[in-house]
Amino acid sequence: MKPGDRVRLRASPSRVGTLTDEYDGPPNRRRVLVCFTNGDEEFVLIGSLEKVTGDSLRPYALIESGRYGTVNDLRGAITYYRLSGRLANLIYSLNTTNTQFFAYQFKPVLQFLDSPCRGILIADEVGLGKTIEAGLIWTELRARLDARRLLVVCPAMLREKWRDELNNRFGIKADICDAGEMLHIVQRMYRGEFEEFALITSIQGLRPPKGRQDEKTSTRSTAKLAAFLEEKAFDDPVFDMVIIDEAHYLRNPGTQTHKLGRLLRPICDNLVMLSATPIQMRSSDLFSLLNLLDEDAFPYPYSFEQTLKANRPIIQLRDSLLRGAVSREDFLEALQSALIWRIFEDSQQINHLIKYPPTNEELNSHQGRSLLAEKLDRINPLAKVITRTRKRDVQEMRVVRCPVLVRAEMTPVEADFYAAVTAGIREFCEGMDIHAGFMLTIPQTQMASCMAAACRAWGGETVHDDELEETIYEAYGGDDENAKGGNADNLGTLTRALIDITSEIGNYRELRRVDSKYNELVKSLKNYWMENPGKKVVLFSFYRGTLRYLHERLEEDGIIAIVVMGGMDKHAAINSFADPSGPNILLSSEVAAEGVDLQFSSLLINYDLPWNPMRIEQRIGRIDRIGQEAERILIWNFLYADTIDERIYNRLLVRLNIFEQALGTIEAMLGDQIRELGYYLLVHKLTAAEEAARIDQTALALETMNRTQETLEKEATQLIAHGEYIQNQVKAAQEIGRYVTGEDLSRYVRDFFVQEYEGSRFVQKEGDEEYYIAELSVEAKVRFGEFLDTHHLSGKTRILRDINPIILFENQVGIRKHRVEIISQYHPLIRFVSEKLRAKGKIGGYFPVSAIEVNRLTFSNVEAGIYVYAIARWSISGARDIERLEYSVKRMDTGDRLDNVLAERLVNTAAMKGRDWFGAQGVLEHRKIARIYDACLEDLESRFRDFEGDIQRENNDRINMMINTLERHRRSQSKKIEDRIFIHEQSGDERKMKLIPAEKGKLKKLNNKIDEKIAVLSNKQVIQSGEGNVSGGVIRVY
Repeated sequence: MKPGDRVRLRASPSRVGTLTDEYDGPPNRRRVLVCFTNGDEEFVLIGSLEKVTGDSLRPYALIESGRYGTVNDLRGAITYYRLSGRLANLIYSLNTTNTQFFAYQFKPVLQFLDSPCRGILIADEVGLGKTIEAGLIWTELRARLDARRLLVVCPAMLREKWRDELNNRFGIKADICDAGEMLHIVQRMYRGEFEEFALITSIQGLRPPKGRQDEKTSTRSTAKLAAFLEEKAFDDPVFDMVIIDEAHYLRNPGTQTHKLGRLLRPICDNLVMLSATPIQMRSSDLFSLLNLLDEDAFPYPYSFEQTLKANRPIIQLRDSLLRGAVSREDFLEALQSALIWRIFEDSQQINHLIKYPPTNEELNSHQGRSLLAEKLDRINPLAKVITRTRKRDVQEMRVVRCPVLVRAEMTPVEADFYAAVTAGIREFCEGMDIHAGFMLTIPQTQMASCMAAACRAWGGETVHDDELEETIYEAYGGDDENAKGGNADNLGTLTRALIDITSEIGNYRELRRVDSKYNELVKSLKNYWMENPGKKVVLFSFYRGTLRYLHERLEEDGIIAIVVMGGMDKHAAINSFADPSGPNILLSSEVAAEGVDLQFSSLLINYDLPWNPMRIEQRIGRIDRIGQEAERILIWNFLYADTIDERIYNRLLVRLNIFEQALGTIEAMLGDQIRELGYYLLVHKLTAAEEAARIDQTALALETMNRTQETLEKEATQLIAHGEYIQNQVKAAQEIGRYVTGEDLSRYVRDFFVQEYEGSRFVQKEGDEEYYIAELSVEAKVRFGEFLDTHHLSGKTRILRDINPIILFENQVGIRKHRVEIISQYHPLIRFVSEKLRAKGKIGGYFPVSAIEVNRLTFSNVEAGIYVYAIARWSISGARDIERLEYSVKRMDTGDRLDNVLAERLVNTAAMKGRDWFGAQGVLEHRKIARIYDACLEDLESRFRDFEGDIQRENNDRINMMINTLERHRRSQSKKIEDRIFIHEQSGDERKMKLIPAEKGKLKKLNNKIDEKIAVLSNKQVIQSGEGNVSGGVIRVY
């Protein structure tokens, strides 16, 4: 050995360094100075060193000779592959966000990764965290694909919530913009000025205007943006992912909102749609959303129905497996019946299951049936397009709702006012069609909310447009683009008529003095706070006048309240209310509270009740949601006695159990039915018995509808993968560490820089060892700077700008510390290291075998003893690129093999919590260990062949489906373009004739693009696969 040679310690082969020409000690115990790769410099006995040669790292030979590395080698090797961002059995978003862990919220993440169309519809019920689920998908894409361009499209009142959620929970700084600003940003991106942005815009502010080709309309920013998006439809995607919140607003193909969805889908790589709308297999609304999500897979309603019918035998078999044991005969019969359908006639996966059916042992075990159910789901990739979770299926959401009716007996003054206004509305509505009538019931509901407030408003001389718009939103839900205009004019006319009624019989001061409803409110609140001092209360009213009135009166009575309604800074108000020293009660309108989380309160007051159960559920969902710690929540419903509202409440809403549970499947459809009922009762002079009979008739019809929808919900399983297997995957990932930790990142980065850039080091901060001062060598700074410039990431880190930058390795986004830079898996430093290691094509210098010992107290079901392990990396490239880390572990004394999950848990726990087993070399039978290690490799090779076959069959089925889908897409899109060309040719209009060359160019571009895609897919018919050693060795559990 000579100075400059790479050497390592014989007793600890993973400690590698460079030999110098400095010596110490007497001649018989000569020591030489070694510069180790971790930055240490030590004088070491020459006899304890050996030269590092290229052929000396053969795992079997190393084990046979008893030469083992350290726990850091095992952890580093695992981290190297994990940070590639491509491991299919790793959840990169797990434990990396500022969110509470709930397994069901990762179900959409895993299903999205398996989606054949790079899109998903998340249809969870209200309050389960659809926003968080979408954020987790984006977090996953950032890690896996280095996704950088995000667009969120949502109702205008949710923009601030999205901005805050992305920032606080996911560390994403997003900008709220309008159509013009978004167009400017995207154009700059195309000019190469930057590569990364996150934008939030409203559905209302982005949808294209009607007649946007008209000269007057075409100058609007929304029209310009629509033209730009159309132009880029056949280019590379503008956005890595688009999230559309409240996606049910896009369900009507005839609206401009739906056309916005049509513009966005071609220009985004991935699409996530969120909606609490129930899943109904016979619903045209659902088909419209799926058609928007993946037009090729759901081209028209007939094919949608055919797909469901073809899949029915597969789903029935899956559900039978999940319910209990299934005989092999029934299993095979169900598969044979599926082959008669065209979609499955060439299915290699079905034919393989028929040729090699499961054993009786697999069919009789819960785990075996669960795995078979997952295989059946994978036969039809469409099962990954929709995910739905219901509150009743989530243990974490088992909160008891306790509704209470608070009746306010009207005083004579109130009764006279109520009767006069009701009579006036009836007279005005006579002869009007029902749709106009819905609008005209709004003054009635304003009065039912608060007579004094309504009287005060009608006693004025003007009708405020902003208040009319908000009441229209309450009546129509915001998705009806025709809710304004004539109907609003009718509403204004009626309101002005009510001004005349008020001037004759209304007396605001008297109604205020005898306000029976307010008196009940104050009495109830004081009693509640006597028993629950300091508890926060949320009160809802759809009517702004009521909120202003209550705010004034509560303050007069010494109760501190804060109001939130449209046009206000609701986030500042919510933060003030959430402060323990802040206001006791929040007075909120419908619009302002949409999307707000108020689970720190356990009392909700409905000061008025909308004639729409979906609105009621959205209100309750503000406190009955993830994070609610109370075992039960109170829901106080305030009503004037002996009114239409009370009769609907008692005979309909209570009967349907609206307040005690989320109906889920029926709420969205109840609104029209109950509004129609309310309108009917309002405009017809009925006796009490006649009113009761009419309400009971509606209740019976709605109960029948509810039963029908429950049946349809069960049928929804034809498109939804079973959740048990997926949630078990998530729970296993949490338990066995299938995620990246801050310690993993620390080792990964420090080892790389010390080995690759001499002079670089990370010094632990004195007094706080979790913090490091980054000292990079000149060359490291130059190379890192080049990387930042190339990828436009200079603004994402201060490491090169600060002197002695302090860093913290913490793999959780959303964390901020003063003057400390957080290094997560998304940080440019991690990207830099990964890119350099990939370019070198090496594992990072980690020793291939390790000896580790770990305390058995860290395990729940692993016995003490010595275990031999092997880890392999499986890689397959086809329609999807898949990489996995797989584990095999056997006991040294018996040779018994641990099951796959337990094996992975043992090795990962040893990597995270174990320590170096320095005594391994002197106590083990190394040849026996080597033989068992080879048996582990043989086990991995056998399992890989099975896995490779499954993927090959799935790959072929998927590619055939994708090619068929592309051909259908070619035909449908070509026909649209050819029809436009024909219309232009027949028009004789010179201006339109000039558009023909551009249309022919689009047709050529479409065909070329599809031909290229089909050629690429055809090349992937034969998958490329490989497996390689990651680590091996021994683990002593003591």
